[in-house]
Amino acid sequence: MLYLFKISFLSLKNKISSLKFSEDLKAAFFIFIGINLVLIIYAASYSLLKYVNSVAVAGPLLVNKITSLFFLAAFMMTALSSVIVSFSSIYFGKDLKLLLSLPLKTGDIFSFKVLNAFFYASWMVLAGLMPFLIAFAVVKGAGIWFYVCSLVFAVPFLASASFTGTAFSVVIMKFFPKAKIRNIIFVTGAVFFTALIVVLRLTYSEKLISTEGFALLSQYLSYLDSPTAKFLPSWWYAGAIFGLAAENLGKVLFYFFMLSVGAAFMWAGLKFLAKKYFVDGLDEGQAFAPSRIKKENYGVSSAFSSLLKKDMKVFFRDSGQWSQVLIIASIVLVYLFSMYKLSFETIKMHNTMSLVNCALVWFVATAVALRLSFPLISLEGDSFWFLFTIPVKKFKIFTEKILFGSFSVCVVSIVLIAVTNYMMSISYPVFLITVSATVFVTALIACASVSIGAILPKFNYSSIPQIESSLGGLIFMLFSFFVIIVNILILMQPVRLFYAGSYSQILFVKYFIFIVLVNLCFLAVIFSIGYNAFKRIEK
Repeated sequence: MLYLFKISFLSLKNKISSLKFSEDLKAAFFIFIGINLVLIIYAASYSLLKYVNSVAVAGPLLVNKITSLFFLAAFMMTALSSVIVSFSSIYFGKDLKLLLSLPLKTGDIFSFKVLNAFFYASWMVLAGLMPFLIAFAVVKGAGIWFYVCSLVFAVPFLASASFTGTAFSVVIMKFFPKAKIRNIIFVTGAVFFTALIVVLRLTYSEKLISTEGFALLSQYLSYLDSPTAKFLPSWWYAGAIFGLAAENLGKVLFYFFMLSVGAAFMWAGLKFLAKKYFVDGLDEGQAFAPSRIKKENYGVSSAFSSLLKKDMKVFFRDSGQWSQVLIIASIVLVYLFSMYKLSFETIKMHNTMSLVNCALVWFVATAVALRLSFPLISLEGDSFWFLFTIPVKKFKIFTEKILFGSFSVCVVSIVLIAVTNYMMSISYPVFLITVSATVFVTALIACASVSIGAILPKFNYSSIPQIESSLGGLIFMLFSFFVIIVNILILMQPVRLFYAGSYSQILFVKYFIFIVLVNLCFLAVIFSIGYNAFKRIEK
């Protein structure tokens, strides 16, 4: 196994040393963006924890409860990510045939793949976990050893989550055929989303800001002081963190022991499962699953509808795309549930929140477009040349890609903005203009995702997240953020005038027309640039 890690290290070293100047700039740009995202997470976490900690009586307990829930969510996210990564890496990886042909033990190959899956499933969670822990340490006034030990303790914590997800994958590959894996992932994702929503609403912290909540303050304090999923590694990690903040050495050692034993136990269990089931699952994963032959009615259809059917079939057959849908579904469900639980006391607050709601919905639209629409061109891969050989104009092909990518983005956004506006009892004029603006903004975002995907395609990829995290994905996100800021600034004016009692239908129509013209101009420009780049692709 050390031999495999040595090869990976040398490969990474050669890749870094052979970077060109343009690639150096790209890497530096990504690092710059990453540092800023970490700083934003820290600033938001510090503001939240500091404010909550200042609440009389319940503040410190509520901070601990939020922290333990954050760790529980991190544990579940790592486990689910490990399920998805382990399927694509351990059983369907492109390098498996090469590795199996080498004079290496199957167990060593499995261990190497498991540790790789652990890294790819947990690095992003760790990147979000560290700024939160730093903010927690600053609020609690912890010493330097807190930072060192919290990072060390995070390794067995995340390892336990990752090994749990990988063990699930091993069992699934043994007892279910490849054709059923997509359904299993769907069920797993549904269970995860339900659990995540329950976790996010366990605190019911809004009771603290109402007069009725204070009547139950003693019961609420006892709830805050109770463990959160105390049999999971997330609570062991939380206990170690709380012990570090309180400088309670006995508590720190006890929970660190629990974390270490838990991770070691999961590793031993995983190795046991691999010894019994890995080879059988590997045979299933590398073989073609049996398919049922169905009679097709090959009637005459238009070129456009044929392209649309092709993209739909590719989408529903690809389990990697389904995993993206599950992630998006979790975002939508959590957002709707959170908005449902919010309460405001004045109609002005409702309408003020409508602008914030618009921005958040458009950010969700950007996330949906990045995961479903942006990769459409790149997913054609080595067969992209075939698109240009069929007797269909390139304009129709490009237009079909945009319409196919726009459907999910627009549907999700319109449903979100309409449902959340209804939940917040938004006034009718503001309700109408925000929904109408969402239609054009999300159409522009969807068009931009496919267009920028055509300008900067990434045909050489091993997983869909590599397409999303490419330079083109970053440029698309920056463009979408710019579009969102511009439209929010325009939308602020009619809403502000509505507050001041200067509402008139003509005024709202004028601003609506202005929003439409601005977005149509952006759409025409980005469509033209994307289409010209699409025509020049050679693959």
